[in-house]
Amino acid sequence: MTQVQIEIVQEAGVEVVEVIHPGPQGPAGTGGSAAYVHQQPTPATVWTINHNLGFRPSVELFDSGSSKIIAEVIHPTVNQAVVIVNPATAGFARLI
Repeated sequence: MTQVQIEIVQEAGVEVVEVIHPGPQGPAGTGGSAAYVHQQPTPATVWTINHNLGFRPSVELFDSGSSKIIAEVIHPTVNQAVVIVNPATAGFARLI
């Protein structure tokens, strides 16, 4: 049987009810954090990133001047991410 914890806290004069219901135990970790950096030296509208991390990571995108960029990110598999950016851009992606 799973135990549920309920806690009432006061935040800025407002009572907030927090319900803590732990989920099932996840798989054992590898002892470190997995990350991957993809370099895209040639401007392109589609960046195909084969990272082989075994999960769908968060993706941060930067142009060649290290400014963050917004783009569509698709994860066709747990080992690949596809970035669609317009206009064509060079830069890098940090996957965590």
